[in-house]
Amino acid sequence: MEHSNITPHESGLAGETLFSAQDLRKAMMKHQMTEFAKEEAREREMAQARAERVKQFRNPIEITEETLANFMRRVQQAADHGDRQTLILRFPSDLCTDSGRAINNALESWEKTLVGSPKQIYDVWAEKLKPRGFGLHAEVLDYPHGMPGDIGLFCRW
Repeated sequence: MEHSNITPHESGLAGETLFSAQDLRKAMMKHQMTEFAKEEAREREMAQARAERVKQFRNPIEITEETLANFMRRVQQAADHGDRQTLILRFPSDLCTDSGRAINNALESWEKTLVGSPKQIYDVWAEKLKPRGFGLHAEVLDYPHGMPGDIGLFCRW
């Protein structure tokens, strides 16, 4: 038997010693509707935040020599801790022309699906880090509602 977290006070049945099963079902429905509305509001907020992140990542970023030097310090620190990779960027799969399908399926040429700053970072890696023996790996980091969510770009050594 499943227990409800509804107290008589929350259900509107406070102070009533006896109430009907129909009253209890109505109270449970009211509680479920409230929880559903809260969940919908959370989902809308998350969708808005995701859309804003996508918008930000579509804009080019400035990658200077100082930016690269800071990144290489991060790489050195990670290596000093015994790590073999470090996360370069986490971004929504909406920044892939196929919504992350090629990355999720480890298809060759997944990098051709990148747009915006993830593409820009890939290009910098290909030009400056790949010739120095660094690898680049992309993977889906989460699966909201069973679909690819955020993608991680990792620099490996």
